[in-house]
Amino acid sequence: MAAPKDEKIQIEVFLETLQDIETVREALESLNIKKNDIVRGGIKEAIEFVSKKKSPPYLIIDVSKSDMPVSDLNKLADLCGPGVNVVAVGTRNDVGLYRDLMKLGIFDYLVSPLFADIVGRSLKSFLFGEEDDKKSGTKFGKIIAFVGARGGAGTSFLATNFAALVSKEKSRRILLLDLDLHFGTDSLYFDLKQNSGLREILEDPDHIDSLFIERLLVPVNDRLSLLSSEENLDETLSYKVEGIELLLKKLSEQSHYVAIDVPHCFNNMTQAVISQAHIMVLVTDPSLAGLRDTGRLIQLFGPEEGGRKVVVVINKSGLYNKGEVTVSDFETTLSHKIGHVLPFDKNSVMDLVNRGKILVEEQSDLANSVRALVNDIIGSKDSEEPTSWFSNLFKKN
Repeated sequence: MAAPKDEKIQIEVFLETLQDIETVREALESLNIKKNDIVRGGIKEAIEFVSKKKSPPYLIIDVSKSDMPVSDLNKLADLCGPGVNVVAVGTRNDVGLYRDLMKLGIFDYLVSPLFADIVGRSLKSFLFGEEDDKKSGTKFGKIIAFVGARGGAGTSFLATNFAALVSKEKSRRILLLDLDLHFGTDSLYFDLKQNSGLREILEDPDHIDSLFIERLLVPVNDRLSLLSSEENLDETLSYKVEGIELLLKKLSEQSHYVAIDVPHCFNNMTQAVISQAHIMVLVTDPSLAGLRDTGRLIQLFGPEEGGRKVVVVINKSGLYNKGEVTVSDFETTLSHKIGHVLPFDKNSVMDLVNRGKILVEEQSDLANSVRALVNDIIGSKDSEEPTSWFSNLFKKN
């Protein structure tokens, strides 16, 4: 099988012995893999590496000096993006350990000292093998669509702060996609400039590839990137459904979560995003119009099954005082639980927006309410099941 283009393959290697390093180096050279970095070390050094840099798509990691390789690989999982492929190397020729690692989603486990023919066969399958049928439907990053029942409900404010809290306080990799291409409001919340090219992706899906998307992402911090645009107001945009579907697929391969700020309009793109989302965070104000349109959007999303769910958030509670629809009335009319109620904070919201600041490290009722939403959607690290997480994180080709 012909090797892919060199720029498509990037691999980081952490091995404890010089003999194993030389064996892997020769195997990579024979496969014409140019983008590789071989470090003398093991799981400890790998964890340190990915804590400072974005994890490459392929990793070979020596776990022979680890007393608890499964536990240490779980630490690595908290730092890596989804879709990472991992080969583990160790000195224990232990069937039990092999099975445990396979359950985690590790591609292969090789026993040290390594032999050239075994390494070569494993790397060919590891790097160039076709995805098998059982893995073809694997979901990676979870897609979360933030949808406003009404314009001005606070959807962008919630989406941006949700993403910031996930990245900074939960240490998860998350991509924020702002689909209002004419205004690009989310960049203002972070005091950032937009990058051009999002329109090209959505109008011409043939241009979509991981490298092109990577160049368009604007980093907010080491675990959060933003994809947005600001097109001329007199420009008519013509999206293709195939463009948004392929973009979401590519983004979900790069991060634990993809948060989408969906503009308040109804078109093919809106429908495509909602149909692709695992979770729809439906943001409304406590008004009668908000109640009506919340119900319509819940119907559009469809049945909550197969891991898909709707989280209804009433924002700006207390802004109007008189005339607000109560939580009880919302739940009775919608036959749907209200997940969260966010208080209106007249003192901080506009100040944060104008200064390009977010709720990270803020201590207020509003900030804690958004934190509760984060915990509801992604849970805490303590509550995650390692086997389930790794089976999605470390995918086999």
